[in-house]
Amino acid sequence: MDQKIGCTGWSYDGWSGTFYPKKLPKSQWLQYYSEIFPITEINSTYYKIPNQSTTKKWDSDTPDSFKFTAKFPAVITHENKLKNVKEHVFHFLSAFSPLVEKVLALVLQLPPSLTFQEAKPRLEELFSYLPPDFKYPIEGRHTSWFTDEALEYLKDNNHCLVWNEIQGIQNPAKITSDYVYLRLIGDRSIPDSEFGKVSINKTQIIEKWAQKIQKLDLKVKSATIMTNNHFEGFAPSTANTLRMKLGLSQLIWEEEKQTKLEF
Repeated sequence: MDQKIGCTGWSYDGWSGTFYPKKLPKSQWLQYYSEIFPITEINSTYYKIPNQSTTKKWDSDTPDSFKFTAKFPAVITHENKLKNVKEHVFHFLSAFSPLVEKVLALVLQLPPSLTFQEAKPRLEELFSYLPPDFKYPIEGRHTSWFTDEALEYLKDNNHCLVWNEIQGIQNPAKITSDYVYLRLIGDRSIPDSEFGKVSINKTQIIEKWAQKIQKLDLKVKSATIMTNNHFEGFAPSTANTLRMKLGLSQLIWEEEKQTKLEF
């Protein structure tokens, strides 16, 4: 089974001097990140659709083997709740045309207010024109997404129901497709100003998810796991903890090497 572990974004000021070398220009952060991690989830697309010059730079800054995932814009998922969004979807997809070979998945993070019953006909319309180039994991947050009716529908259509660790969501982490997409998000108790260090140790929760991934059957071809700063305070460290719980090698970045030398 192919496993890819990365972070939700790379452009965090608190990572300067903790993940990125202190003097490394911000314009080179993605290039540096892609030398350490094989994948990232672009969170900024939720707020604004990037222009093609931006996605071209993302492409040139990363190796051919590097992968991106990205969140659908809020104008599609939250403002319009998947209804009458064709124009916005095509705008979003066109933005990624320079990056198409590197995009693994586009994530439909849905608002907690959107029920499965409301979303179902809108999803059917959406998938009627979405290109088959990417995976489209669905992060339903209303409890109706975890019912037998919803889970059967998702399985029948090979739609992945995103697994997540997030405040207020009791996600049963059921397998509904031939791949798994896990987001370790946490809550908002850690302010952005404290990103760059582990503020809350959640090793036990990480171990729980690692065990679940290790028990996946052969029908699951891939697992993509994204870690967020709000989970423990420092997404790269969370990703490393998960890697080691899965029996993978620890990733070492320059600032970590320097810390080890100082001791």
